[in-house]
Amino acid sequence: MFYDRFTRFLHLLFAFGIVAQLLISEWMVHPRPDKAGNFLYEVHEKVGIAIFAVLVVHWLWSFVRGGPVSLGELFPWFSSAHRSVLWQDIKRYMRAIFTFRLPPANEPSPLAGAIQGLGLLIATGLAGTGTLIFYNVGENWQFSSWLSLVKEVHELLGPAMWAYLVVHVGASVLHEIFGHRIIHSMFNFLKKNPDS
Repeated sequence: MFYDRFTRFLHLLFAFGIVAQLLISEWMVHPRPDKAGNFLYEVHEKVGIAIFAVLVVHWLWSFVRGGPVSLGELFPWFSSAHRSVLWQDIKRYMRAIFTFRLPPANEPSPLAGAIQGLGLLIATGLAGTGTLIFYNVGENWQFSSWLSLVKEVHELLGPAMWAYLVVHVGASVLHEIFGHRIIHSMFNFLKKNPDS
């Protein structure tokens, strides 16, 4: 499956940004009413806002470009036809696992699309809730009731992003092991189109 250069560039930006955010979040110190956060917390805030901007651009570009994976394939949950195709693809992957092979990755996979869509939602939720916190937290880090709920959602999505990252990167590495070269094609910025 081939993505245009701009999509690959956006993917690179938020992939590195999200990994950096997850790692920073392990060592940063959260500010409290009686204590300031550390330098890593400030980095986390700034990188989070930048990732949110990149994700907004990615969403807008997804509506404009009409790439290899449609929005219906990214979010198959609202269509019985898309759910049916997704279920067939899941069964195809299950059969492939038992034969120690993976289906080729040169055409869109409903399962891969649904996983990518889930990752986009988690990333957007994390970056969006973090941005809301940044712009709405009170002086001395006082949280209103609605912002406390936003903070809870933000903290719940962190482990979900770790899990997504393991699945997404793990699946990509498996495809590479089986010779499908999807990591190379995603990060090869010299390639303009699938045939070049």
